This record gives sequence, structure tokens and C-alpha cells, in this order.
Amino acid sequence: MELDAQTLALFTEGYTKILEGIGRLGYNIQDENFAETAARAAKGLHELIHDQAQVQTEVSALLAKTFPAKYTEMVISKHNTAFGVCPHHLLPVIYRISMAYIPTNKVLGLSKLSRLARMIARGPRLQEDLPTSSPTSSTSSCRARARLYTSRACTCAWAARGVGAHEARLVTSGVRGIFLDHIATREEFIKLVVAPQTTVL
Repeated sequence: MELDAQTLALFTEGYTKILEGIGRLGYNIQDENFAETAARAAKGLHELIHDQAQVQTEVSALLAKTFPAKYTEMVISKHNTAFGVCPHHLLPVIYRISMAYIPTNKVLGLSKLSRLARMIARGPRLQEDLPTSSPTSSTSSCRARARLYTSRACTCAWAARGVGAHEARLVTSGVRGIFLDHIATREEFIKLVVAPQTTVL
């Protein structure tokens, strides 16, 4: 994603103020380790919060790359690691996202679901809102008969502050199409996703 200079400047200004506050707590922010910290932190935040217009353009281009196929069974991309931020505290969120769809006459490229998960996750949004965007947009170009999405997340807002619940995970799902009505199909997805991975494949 291209960096927007004005936004980056605002992020940098904000982190400069944060550093001033840290200095008031007795830390020596003149230490070499704090040199250019504001600029680095601003770039780091930008990597977790992508421009939504750019995201939509990239998602559209990504989903346009489909291939004809006779395969009409479940396609799963599981355990995709993605990152975002909590909108309540702007602290990092680490996601483990699994996505599935049942195509009709076209399939997405092998890497597309994984890339899609990473693109959509990056931003200040609730984990509960991810299913409303990811499953719907991820397979529209394939004319999928069904879409299913699950995410498991560790939020630093839990783990590093407040209750300190570093062992807690929030699990959400989004279900569309025959996954809603066919319990066996949904259970097949769950079984495949939770199966332990003991080899390279």
C-alpha cells in the first residue's frame, strides 16, 4: 500500500506527543533508542491500518483473477495469520483466519483467499465485523454456492492490559449459502480446520 504523506505526518505528530507523555513519567526520551521512534511507530501503525480505497481496488483486482474449473466441492484456505488493530484501544490484534467456499464454474487462485484475509483484517475494526465483509466479497466472482469464514484472535487489549487475559481467544464465524442449511457440510469444514497439522503438508 502506498503511504499517504499527510496521514503519515498526523500519525508521526501523534506519536511525538505520546513520547512527550512518556518523558513525563521519568523515562529519558533523549536516549538514542528513542531517536526517530515517532516516525517508525507511525509507519508501523500505517502497516496495520490500510487505506480503504486502496484495499477495495486491490481486492477487486485480486478477485478478478479466477480460473475455470469443474470442481464443485469445498475449497478451504485455513490458518491464515493476519493483523489488525482494536478500534477501542488501537492495540494490535493477531488473527488466525480460515475461509471456505463451494465454487460452481470458477475458482480463485491458490493464494487469493490468504491475501484477501490479510488485506481485510488490516484496519481498526471489530473482529465481529469481519464476517460481514470477508465471506461475501471473497467469493462473489466465483459465483459460489456457499461461503464460510471463521477467525480466532488474540487481542493485545486483553492480553497486555485490563484483565491480562493473555490466554483468551475470541472466535467468530460468518456462514452463507448451503453451509447454513447443511449441518454435515459445516461440520466437515470444522473438522478439516481443527485437524492437527503434523507434517509440512
